Amino acid sequence: MESRLDELYERVKATLGRERSITSPEEMGRAVFRLYSTAVQDFNPVYTDQAYARKSGLVDVMAPPTLVCETFQIYEGDINCEGHPDGFMDLNLPVPLRAGNDYEFFRPVMPSDVITAKIQVSNVWKRAAKSGGLVFQEFEISYFNQNGDLLVRNVELMFYKVM
Repeated sequence: MESRLDELYERVKATLGRERSITSPEEMGRAVFRLYSTAVQDFNPVYTDQAYARKSGLVDVMAPPTLVCETFQIYEGDINCEGHPDGFMDLNLPVPLRAGNDYEFFRPVMPSDVITAKIQVSNVWKRAAKSGGLVFQEFEISYFNQNGDLLVRNVELMFYKVM
């Protein structure tokens, strides 16, 4: 079992430092805000009601905070049978599972924003276990609008299970 863990760890470790930048092919848009807020059952009117958003000090409705981190809307390409962008980061690894996110929000995402995501594999480690072990992979992702303003920083932790 240890050799399978080590082999997977070496494959994942080879991705350390890999970077990619993706710019959305279009603006975020109000409809996406409404659909996402409904899907996550967060009915705050600042996401859907322009008058309410303006009374709250915004110039327009804003995106639910995690939307920009949880959508492939910014990715211009095909989605594979596992639901991931085809060729994303060209990692050539098994499908990972999400272990968690650490979000830091700087500015609201607006309907007219065109998003650029800068992604880097920032850390890799392993943990042996009776069940076979886990390999963890950490991504640092920064999201910017068309003006270069930092909107959100997300540290996303994924893991691969050795069977």
